[in-house]
Order: sequence, then structure tokens, then C-alpha cells
Amino acid sequence: MEGTLGGKPVRYRAHGERALQGGFLRLHMIDAAARPQYEADVYIGFDAKAHDFVAHWLDRFGAAGARVVATGQRDGERLILTFPYAEGAFRDTFTFDPKSGTWTLLLESQEASGSWSKFATYTFVRA
Repeated sequence: MEGTLGGKPVRYRAHGERALQGGFLRLHMIDAAARPQYEADVYIGFDAKAHDFVAHWLDRFGAAGARVVATGQRDGERLILTFPYAEGAFRDTFTFDPKSGTWTLLLESQEASGSWSKFATYTFVRA
């Protein structure tokens, strides 16, 4: 998993797997540096009754950020999740490219004006 965070290059090891008897996809990410600075688990599940997705982003910054649950919709090969944080929403867009077999993840933050700006981008490639 490689990309940019705040315009600077970053590299993570990532692993995805079904969790909790298939109820969620768990995506584990950890900084590839010798002394990791960041680690996160993202749980994504489908709510069949509401016909939407929910996501929990748990990371090294602790419980405060975990209070907010994202909801989202799938649009073709894209899954768009929105986390409505009090300080401003975050939008995570996962996109699958069937030709290359890779996933990208675009993280955007919402400005006070309502516009979105790029926070980070990543590309997932199978090892």
C-alpha cells in the first residue's frame, strides 16, 4: 500500500480479510517503517435492511475518532463512505480497477465551505 498523505509519500503494509464470521471486511494497515508511526483497522460491513454500508475506522489516535461511524453506498466499482466528524466530514472512496486488479483509496476532508479537498491517496497491490 503506497501513496501520499498531506502531499508526502507514505508506505504501509496492508492485509484484508473477512472478520466476525463474515459480517465485516477487516482492513489492517500499519506503517512500513522500522518504527511504525501509524496503525489502523477498518471494519466495513453491509447492512442488508438499510441497503448501505457501514464502516468503523479504529486507529492509533484512540477512542475519540472511533465514535463516528461512516455510512456509504456502492456505485459500480466504487464504495464511497462518509464519516460525519463534528470538525468536518471525511469521505473515503475505495475504487477497484478490474484490469489491473488493484484498489485505490482516496481520503478527502470537507471544508467549512462544503467543498472537498484531498487528504491522502493510496494504491493497494497484491504482494
